[in-house]
Amino acid sequence: MKVPWREQEWQRVAVYGLGASGLAATRLLRSRGVEVVGVDMREGHELDLGDLEKDPGFDALLGGDPQELLERIDGVVISPGVSPRRPLIVAAREAGLPVVAEVELAYLFADGPLIGITGSNGKSTTTLMTGELLKAAGFAVEICGNIGVPLSARVDGEAGRVFVTELSSFQLEAVDTFRPQAAAMLNLSADHLDRHRDHESYFAAKRNLFDNQQSTDVAVLNADDEQVAAVAVPARRRFFSRRRQVDDGCYLDGEIVVEVDPETGRHPLFSRGDVPVPGPHNLENAMAAALLSRAAGADPEVFPSALAKFQGLPHRLQRVADQRGVVWYDDSKATNFAATLRSLEGFADGSVHLIVGGRNKGGDPAVLTDVVRRKVCRLYLVGEAAVEIGAALAGVVGAEMAGTLETAVEAAARRAGQGEVVLLSPSCASFDQYQSFAERGDHFQILVRGLDG
Repeated sequence: MKVPWREQEWQRVAVYGLGASGLAATRLLRSRGVEVVGVDMREGHELDLGDLEKDPGFDALLGGDPQELLERIDGVVISPGVSPRRPLIVAAREAGLPVVAEVELAYLFADGPLIGITGSNGKSTTTLMTGELLKAAGFAVEICGNIGVPLSARVDGEAGRVFVTELSSFQLEAVDTFRPQAAAMLNLSADHLDRHRDHESYFAAKRNLFDNQQSTDVAVLNADDEQVAAVAVPARRRFFSRRRQVDDGCYLDGEIVVEVDPETGRHPLFSRGDVPVPGPHNLENAMAAALLSRAAGADPEVFPSALAKFQGLPHRLQRVADQRGVVWYDDSKATNFAATLRSLEGFADGSVHLIVGGRNKGGDPAVLTDVVRRKVCRLYLVGEAAVEIGAALAGVVGAEMAGTLETAVEAAARRAGQGEVVLLSPSCASFDQYQSFAERGDHFQILVRGLDG
């Protein structure tokens, strides 16, 4: 298989990380006749290799970081969960071997337009919204990437499909030739500082999304986010804004989102009321999705009805129950402080009982201070970061050290009154007490539904 990084033939490749992305990349390479050595720090009993266990063209080196492997491979494909600072990755780069992300490998085989979506928050919602708008406009669509289905698992198939791809900083930090025809950066806030060295390194990974775009491509940027609005890109820049008029893109004019095009003028796209999922951030997500869909050639006439049908994501401001006038929301997918800030803005002042905490990814909980003072009537602190968050917000509102979701739900059920909201929006990763944000959210929903109505 010819690869562009060194214009060489790949015959034997290491795939580092055998989760969903790594396994999808392995199967893609094997379908092209490339031998694969799978590398993972986990042991065999922790992995499910499926059909690959019987594939003579696949070997697995597990439980270590085998640098001696470098003499017998042509390149390395890394999964998003693998840090580029792993010794094997560092040694491969020093040896001059190509080291590429799974999404970069898959991009080579995507026989159709590719839309890339990144940002600190809102990626999954915007990805799904964009996919739904394009489907409503008659396009064949694949929704993939960080949202749960690797791009490598979707590239084989009918030509001409639009690949709407959610992209994390982990995926983007190792891309080289990746070029989306339309790409969006939704917002930027401190996140994943436990992986990236600092905020600038995190931002640099995000900016990689635009590096290979050309003047015929489109970059969609948030005009209300100062850092994002200032991003210099080679593509046409189109902006979205809730707060001000833009010269090229779309903005909120009263209750109507209006598109402005320097060549075709000004025309409506949809109304604020067409977006059924709550919160001003979801209006922004819809604006970005509309601009991305327009870049692919979608007719905006279908946008209002398509958005009205959008149900949102599980565990992202998902309404769970209304019990005795108290509404419970599962926002377990909010794994950084900026996500919780955006969620809180959609609720009435002083109405929220907020369950927060988990494993901090390096953010500063003090950024919650102002919005918590306005929106929250009581805090319930859980997980590893409970003490840290409690200290940062001491004296802002009443708080209690709940420790676990069970205790937090019971306490909130006792205290919350009619017209108030109980919101699980942890601001943190789940890995201190759960395997994933989804498992955490599912547990929360079980606990809520188990309360006496």
